[in-house]
Amino acid sequence: MHVTWLGHAALFLSVANRTLLLDPWFHEPVFAGAWFRYPPTPFPDSSTMPKPDFVCLSHTHADHSGLGTLQQLRKDQLVLAVDFPSGAMKRRLANAGLTNVLWLAPWERKEISPGLSVTFVPHDAGWEVTSIVVSGEGTTLYHGNDNTLSVEAYRAVAKRLGPIDVAFLPYAGASSYPTNFDGDEATLKARCAEKKQEGLQRFLDGIEGLRPSEAIPFASSWALLELDEVWKNFADRLTAPETLARSMQFAHERDTHLLHLEPGDEWSPETGSINRGLTSRWPLTVEGVRRYAELERSRVTKAIAAARRPEHEVPDLDPLFRDFFAHDLPRSFAKHEAFEGAFGFVGGNASWTVHFSNGALERIDAGLAADVPETLKLSASELFDVLVGDSSWEDVWYGYRLHVSKRPGTGYARAFWERLLGVDADLVKARRAGAQS
Repeated sequence: MHVTWLGHAALFLSVANRTLLLDPWFHEPVFAGAWFRYPPTPFPDSSTMPKPDFVCLSHTHADHSGLGTLQQLRKDQLVLAVDFPSGAMKRRLANAGLTNVLWLAPWERKEISPGLSVTFVPHDAGWEVTSIVVSGEGTTLYHGNDNTLSVEAYRAVAKRLGPIDVAFLPYAGASSYPTNFDGDEATLKARCAEKKQEGLQRFLDGIEGLRPSEAIPFASSWALLELDEVWKNFADRLTAPETLARSMQFAHERDTHLLHLEPGDEWSPETGSINRGLTSRWPLTVEGVRRYAELERSRVTKAIAAARRPEHEVPDLDPLFRDFFAHDLPRSFAKHEAFEGAFGFVGGNASWTVHFSNGALERIDAGLAADVPETLKLSASELFDVLVGDSSWEDVWYGYRLHVSKRPGTGYARAFWERLLGVDADLVKARRAGAQS
């Protein structure tokens, strides 16, 4: 098995006389024009790299299987994926014009070519995301992408599929929290440190549960390139070198060897890591990102303009807002823990307080309650686009497009945000279209 890391979560494998491309990301930016690949990838688009025999997709996030990326693949490309219950992956592939799809069930171990098998490992709490396990030539590779599991779930993987030789493991999350949340400098610093520790723990949990022979931190090769956003890069997520330094002793005690790879680097069981040095000009620092953003300013500006819908006039948001919470939020498929409380929303000049009990909508009041602990603010046009399905909560959340005001002393309402992120924009748009026809 020969592995080339293309950056972020994309891997190109040569194994058992076949080639596989895992979680490609060619089209940028994603998430409402926010994310660009950084350090720059050795293969800017699909035409610059060898054509794979198989493409394996873990989930529908735009940095793993975005529509713009999938449209660059040849139309007869054989794709392997899981048909999630919501139908999100099936719709994504159909919209990209890809019909040669081998749908696998979670945990189904499929021999796709002599001596080469693929298994999709489901999330242990119901999220529509899978890890990808590839076995061939006596080597088993674990591709963790965004599928962060509990230690027990990782142990189940090793028990069911056998020893893991090399594990590519996530180590850094990304979202509007905490850099787009109100708070003084000390509060922001504390929140960022906590989030970094959470990311590190994801990496450590993978090592603890899988006990791989070798482990590599990955799936964080992106950056915000708008100049007034550059400071947010690495504020709340560790870099790969930092993750490796903090994990060294832990991994050593579990007989796992840690590797540092950069985009373009390679690995095989015979050679170990092969460092090509293709990204040496672009350090994982804010200043490195700023220098790249300045160099690429013309391209970045045009790409962001193409990715974002300009501000536009919108109709009365109140009926759309109430309809969304009455119909679209309850239909969100992913499992979430119950939560209680009131949350404020502002869209331009309109505002609401939404009350939840055990995760279910209790009522919506016009205006903001005086004691609401958390208020989400978007422009009127961006909120409109989310409510009608032209955009998504994922876009504004991962794209750093919203601002949240916090009442002092209140905590982070993670379950509430996860519930919003479970809403499928395609289903929202389809329901709206059906209602209007």
